[in-house]
Amino acid sequence: MAEAKGKTDKKDLTPTEQNNLHSDLRRFGYLLPTDDEEVEEFEKIYGKTQVIFPEHLKKPKFLREENKLKVEPAVEAKQPSKDSSTVQKIAKPKGKNDYFKKLVLAAHVARELYAEPTFGHVKFVKVYLLCDKVCHMNLNSSYGRYAAGPLDPKQMYSIDAEFKKRKWFRVTKTTHGTRYSPDEKAKDHEVWYERYFRGQLDQIARVIELFRKESSDFCEIVATIFYVWMDFISQHKLVNNASLIEGFYSWGEGKKRFKREELENAIQWMNENGITPLN
Repeated sequence: MAEAKGKTDKKDLTPTEQNNLHSDLRRFGYLLPTDDEEVEEFEKIYGKTQVIFPEHLKKPKFLREENKLKVEPAVEAKQPSKDSSTVQKIAKPKGKNDYFKKLVLAAHVARELYAEPTFGHVKFVKVYLLCDKVCHMNLNSSYGRYAAGPLDPKQMYSIDAEFKKRKWFRVTKTTHGTRYSPDEKAKDHEVWYERYFRGQLDQIARVIELFRKESSDFCEIVATIFYVWMDFISQHKLVNNASLIEGFYSWGEGKKRFKREELENAIQWMNENGITPLN
Protein backbone atom coordinates (compact mmCIF):
# COMPACT_ATOMS: atom_id res chain seq x y z
CA MET A 1 0.00 0.00 0.00
CA ALA A 2 2.89 2.34 0.76
CA GLU A 3 4.24 1.84 -2.76
CA ALA A 4 0.84 2.48 -4.31
CA LYS A 5 0.59 5.73 -2.38
CA GLY A 6 4.00 6.79 -3.55
CA LYS A 7 2.86 6.77 -7.17
CA THR A 8 0.63 9.75 -6.53
CA ASP A 9 3.54 11.85 -5.32
CA LYS A 10 4.26 15.18 -7.05
CA LYS A 11 7.20 13.64 -8.89
CA ASP A 12 4.73 11.65 -11.03
CA LEU A 13 2.75 14.77 -11.98
CA THR A 14 3.65 16.90 -14.96
CA PRO A 15 3.44 20.71 -14.53
CA THR A 16 0.14 20.64 -16.46
CA GLU A 17 -1.27 17.94 -14.19
CA GLN A 18 -0.15 19.89 -11.12
CA ASN A 19 -1.94 23.02 -12.40
CA ASN A 20 -5.06 20.98 -13.14
CA LEU A 21 -4.97 19.49 -9.64
CA HIS A 22 -4.59 22.98 -8.17
CA SER A 23 -7.62 24.19 -10.18
CA ASP A 24 -9.70 21.19 -9.10
CA LEU A 25 -8.79 21.64 -5.43
CA ARG A 26 -9.79 25.30 -5.56
CA ARG A 27 -12.97 24.66 -7.57
CA PHE A 28 -14.21 22.02 -5.13
CA GLY A 29 -13.45 24.14 -2.09
CA TYR A 30 -10.35 22.38 -0.76
CA LEU A 31 -8.13 25.43 -1.22
CA LEU A 32 -8.95 28.70 0.45
CA PRO A 33 -9.31 31.85 -1.68
CA THR A 34 -6.14 33.92 -1.91
CA ASP A 35 -7.57 37.31 -2.94
CA ASP A 36 -10.84 39.22 -2.88
CA GLU A 37 -11.94 38.10 -6.33
CA GLU A 38 -11.55 34.46 -5.33
CA VAL A 39 -13.37 35.21 -2.06
CA GLU A 40 -16.25 36.58 -4.12
CA GLU A 41 -16.43 33.47 -6.30
CA PHE A 42 -16.00 31.19 -3.28
CA GLU A 43 -18.89 32.84 -1.43
CA LYS A 44 -21.15 32.58 -4.48
CA ILE A 45 -20.65 28.80 -4.47
CA TYR A 46 -20.25 27.93 -0.79
CA GLY A 47 -21.88 30.85 1.00
CA LYS A 48 -20.29 32.66 3.91
CA THR A 49 -20.17 29.79 6.40
CA GLN A 50 -16.76 29.65 8.02
CA VAL A 51 -15.15 26.30 7.30
CA ILE A 52 -11.80 25.23 8.73
CA PHE A 53 -9.72 23.31 6.22
CA PRO A 54 -6.77 21.11 7.16
CA GLU A 55 -3.49 22.96 6.75
CA HIS A 56 -2.13 20.49 4.20
CA LEU A 57 -5.08 21.22 1.88
CA LYS A 58 -4.70 25.01 1.93
CA LYS A 59 -1.64 24.99 -0.29
CA PRO A 60 0.08 21.74 -1.28
CA LYS A 61 3.84 21.59 -0.86
CA PHE A 62 4.49 21.09 -4.57
CA LEU A 63 2.76 24.42 -5.36
CA ARG A 64 4.95 26.31 -2.89
CA GLU A 65 8.06 24.76 -4.40
CA GLU A 66 6.87 25.43 -7.96
CA ASN A 67 6.21 29.12 -7.21
CA LYS A 68 9.62 29.41 -5.57
CA LEU A 69 11.30 28.01 -8.66
CA LYS A 70 9.42 30.43 -10.92
CA VAL A 71 10.38 33.55 -8.95
CA GLU A 72 13.87 33.16 -7.57
CA PRO A 73 16.01 32.69 -10.72
CA ALA A 74 14.74 35.87 -12.46
CA VAL A 75 15.15 37.99 -9.34
CA GLU A 76 18.59 36.64 -8.49
CA ALA A 77 19.78 37.47 -12.00
CA LYS A 78 18.88 41.12 -11.48
CA GLN A 79 19.72 41.41 -7.78
CA PRO A 80 22.53 38.95 -7.01
CA SER A 81 23.61 40.76 -3.85
CA LYS A 82 20.20 40.92 -2.14
CA ASP A 83 19.39 38.63 0.78
CA SER A 84 16.45 36.22 0.70
CA SER A 85 14.02 38.52 2.51
CA THR A 86 14.69 41.31 -0.01
CA VAL A 87 14.32 38.87 -2.90
CA GLN A 88 10.89 37.85 -1.70
CA LYS A 89 9.81 41.48 -1.36
CA ILE A 90 11.00 42.42 -4.85
CA ALA A 91 9.67 39.25 -6.45
CA LYS A 92 6.18 39.56 -5.06
CA PRO A 93 3.98 40.59 -8.01
CA LYS A 94 1.51 43.39 -7.67
CA GLY A 95 -1.76 41.78 -6.68
CA LYS A 96 -4.02 41.21 -9.61
CA ASN A 97 -6.72 42.47 -7.30
CA ASP A 98 -5.42 46.02 -7.86
CA TYR A 99 -7.20 45.91 -11.22
CA PHE A 100 -10.45 44.89 -9.51
CA LYS A 101 -9.97 47.68 -6.96
CA LYS A 102 -9.72 50.23 -9.78
CA LEU A 103 -12.81 48.74 -11.39
CA VAL A 104 -14.76 49.08 -8.13
CA LEU A 105 -13.78 52.75 -7.78
CA ALA A 106 -14.83 53.37 -11.38
CA ALA A 107 -18.17 51.67 -10.71
CA HIS A 108 -18.76 53.91 -7.71
CA VAL A 109 -17.99 57.05 -9.72
CA ALA A 110 -20.33 55.89 -12.50
CA ARG A 111 -23.05 54.97 -10.02
CA GLU A 112 -22.89 58.41 -8.44
CA LEU A 113 -22.76 60.47 -11.63
CA TYR A 114 -24.44 58.48 -14.45
CA ALA A 115 -27.67 60.51 -14.21
CA GLU A 116 -25.88 63.83 -14.71
CA PRO A 117 -26.32 65.13 -18.29
CA THR A 118 -22.62 66.12 -18.35
CA PHE A 119 -21.38 62.62 -17.50
CA GLY A 120 -19.59 60.85 -20.35
CA HIS A 121 -16.12 59.48 -21.01
CA VAL A 122 -14.30 62.79 -20.51
CA LYS A 123 -15.89 63.62 -17.16
CA PHE A 124 -15.69 59.97 -16.06
CA VAL A 125 -11.94 59.74 -16.66
CA LYS A 126 -11.18 63.10 -15.06
CA VAL A 127 -13.24 62.56 -11.90
CA TYR A 128 -11.79 59.06 -11.52
CA LEU A 129 -8.23 60.42 -11.90
CA LEU A 130 -8.85 63.16 -9.35
CA CYS A 131 -10.37 60.71 -6.84
CA ASP A 132 -7.26 58.56 -7.26
CA LYS A 133 -4.73 61.39 -6.96
CA VAL A 134 -6.41 63.76 -4.48
CA CYS A 135 -7.22 60.87 -2.11
CA HIS A 136 -3.70 59.41 -2.51
CA MET A 137 -4.83 55.94 -3.59
CA ASN A 138 -1.78 55.14 -5.73
CA LEU A 139 -3.80 52.90 -8.05
CA ASN A 140 -0.99 52.75 -10.60
CA SER A 141 -2.89 53.81 -13.69
CA SER A 142 -0.79 54.63 -16.77
CA TYR A 143 -1.97 58.11 -17.68
CA GLY A 144 -0.64 59.74 -20.82
CA ARG A 145 -1.14 63.05 -22.62
CA TYR A 146 -4.19 62.95 -24.89
CA ALA A 147 -6.25 65.64 -26.56
CA ALA A 148 -8.87 65.84 -23.80
CA GLY A 149 -6.28 65.71 -21.03
CA PRO A 150 -4.66 62.89 -19.04
CA LEU A 151 -6.01 59.46 -19.97
CA ASP A 152 -5.24 55.76 -19.60
CA PRO A 153 -7.08 54.49 -22.71
CA LYS A 154 -6.50 50.79 -22.08
CA GLN A 155 -7.96 51.17 -18.61
CA MET A 156 -10.99 53.05 -19.87
CA TYR A 157 -11.78 50.48 -22.57
CA SER A 158 -11.28 47.70 -20.05
CA ILE A 159 -13.64 49.33 -17.56
CA ASP A 160 -16.37 49.66 -20.19
CA ALA A 161 -15.91 46.01 -21.17
CA GLU A 162 -16.02 44.82 -17.55
CA PHE A 163 -19.12 46.89 -16.83
CA LYS A 164 -20.90 45.07 -19.64
CA LYS A 165 -19.50 41.66 -18.78
CA ARG A 166 -20.45 41.89 -15.09
CA LYS A 167 -23.80 43.54 -15.93
CA TRP A 168 -23.00 46.47 -13.66
CA PHE A 169 -23.70 49.13 -16.31
CA ARG A 170 -24.93 49.37 -19.85
CA VAL A 171 -22.52 51.45 -21.92
CA THR A 172 -24.13 53.18 -24.89
CA LYS A 173 -22.58 55.32 -27.62
CA THR A 174 -24.80 58.28 -28.52
CA THR A 175 -24.47 61.38 -30.65
CA HIS A 176 -23.76 63.27 -27.43
CA GLY A 177 -21.05 60.87 -26.26
CA THR A 178 -20.94 57.73 -24.14
CA ARG A 179 -23.75 57.21 -21.65
CA TYR A 180 -23.90 54.84 -18.67
CA SER A 181 -27.03 53.32 -17.14
CA PRO A 182 -27.31 50.78 -14.29
CA ASP A 183 -27.67 47.16 -15.36
CA GLU A 184 -29.24 44.30 -13.39
CA LYS A 185 -26.20 43.84 -11.11
CA ALA A 186 -25.37 47.51 -10.65
CA LYS A 187 -25.11 47.23 -6.87
CA ASP A 188 -22.78 44.24 -6.79
CA HIS A 189 -19.69 46.43 -6.46
CA GLU A 190 -20.90 48.18 -3.29
CA VAL A 191 -19.67 45.62 -0.76
CA TRP A 192 -16.22 45.76 -2.35
CA TYR A 193 -16.23 49.55 -2.42
CA GLU A 194 -16.90 49.67 1.32
CA ARG A 195 -14.11 47.15 1.92
CA TYR A 196 -11.43 48.67 -0.30
CA PHE A 197 -11.97 52.35 0.46
CA ARG A 198 -13.36 52.36 4.01
CA GLY A 199 -10.68 54.85 5.09
CA GLN A 200 -11.34 57.21 2.17
CA LEU A 201 -15.13 57.23 1.81
CA ASP A 202 -15.58 60.84 2.90
CA GLN A 203 -12.70 62.09 0.73
CA ILE A 204 -14.03 60.33 -2.37
CA ALA A 205 -17.56 61.58 -1.73
CA ARG A 206 -16.25 65.14 -1.40
CA VAL A 207 -14.37 65.01 -4.72
CA ILE A 208 -17.38 63.55 -6.54
CA GLU A 209 -19.71 66.19 -5.10
CA LEU A 210 -17.36 68.99 -6.13
CA PHE A 211 -17.61 67.89 -9.77
CA ARG A 212 -21.19 66.60 -9.81
CA LYS A 213 -22.70 69.61 -11.58
CA GLU A 214 -19.57 70.78 -13.36
CA SER A 215 -19.20 70.59 -17.14
CA SER A 216 -16.92 68.17 -18.96
CA ASP A 217 -14.83 71.17 -20.05
CA PHE A 218 -14.28 72.26 -16.45
CA CYS A 219 -13.29 68.70 -15.45
CA GLU A 220 -10.88 68.61 -18.39
CA ILE A 221 -9.30 71.93 -17.37
CA VAL A 222 -8.85 70.92 -13.72
CA ALA A 223 -7.52 67.43 -14.46
CA THR A 224 -5.04 68.77 -17.02
CA ILE A 225 -3.78 71.51 -14.71
CA PHE A 226 -3.52 68.96 -11.90
CA TYR A 227 -1.44 66.66 -14.12
CA VAL A 228 0.82 69.54 -15.24
CA TRP A 229 1.18 70.57 -11.60
CA MET A 230 2.26 67.03 -10.59
CA ASP A 231 4.71 66.96 -13.47
CA PHE A 232 6.27 70.27 -12.44
CA ILE A 233 6.65 69.10 -8.83
CA SER A 234 8.35 65.88 -9.93
CA GLN A 235 10.78 67.90 -12.07
CA HIS A 236 11.34 70.53 -9.34
CA LYS A 237 10.04 73.27 -11.60
CA LEU A 238 8.52 76.57 -10.53
CA VAL A 239 4.78 76.27 -9.85
CA ASN A 240 2.62 79.38 -10.04
CA ASN A 241 -0.38 80.53 -12.06
CA ALA A 242 1.75 81.66 -14.99
CA SER A 243 3.75 78.42 -15.26
CA LEU A 244 0.65 76.22 -14.87
CA ILE A 245 -1.19 78.14 -17.58
CA GLU A 246 1.82 77.96 -19.88
CA GLY A 247 2.05 74.21 -19.23
CA PHE A 248 -1.67 73.84 -19.94
CA TYR A 249 -1.46 75.60 -23.30
CA SER A 250 1.66 73.66 -24.30
CA TRP A 251 -0.27 70.41 -23.78
CA GLY A 252 -1.64 70.60 -27.32
CA GLU A 253 -3.40 72.77 -29.89
CA GLY A 254 -6.82 71.76 -28.57
CA LYS A 255 -6.17 73.50 -25.26
CA LYS A 256 -6.07 76.90 -26.92
CA ARG A 257 -9.88 76.91 -27.10
CA PHE A 258 -9.95 77.70 -23.38
CA LYS A 259 -9.60 81.33 -22.30
CA ARG A 260 -6.88 82.39 -19.89
CA GLU A 261 -9.53 83.69 -17.51
CA GLU A 262 -11.08 80.19 -17.35
CA LEU A 263 -7.73 78.73 -16.36
CA GLU A 264 -7.09 81.39 -13.72
CA ASN A 265 -10.54 80.78 -12.23
CA ALA A 266 -9.95 77.02 -12.27
CA ILE A 267 -6.61 77.35 -10.43
CA GLN A 268 -8.22 79.57 -7.81
CA TRP A 269 -11.07 77.04 -7.41
CA MET A 270 -8.56 74.18 -7.07
CA ASN A 271 -6.69 76.00 -4.31
CA GLU A 272 -9.88 76.92 -2.47
CA ASN A 273 -11.17 73.34 -2.59
CA GLY A 274 -7.94 71.48 -1.97
CA ILE A 275 -7.82 69.86 -5.42
CA THR A 276 -4.05 70.15 -5.77
CA PRO A 277 -1.12 67.72 -5.59
CA LEU A 278 0.04 69.46 -2.39
CA ASN A 279 -2.89 68.29 -0.24
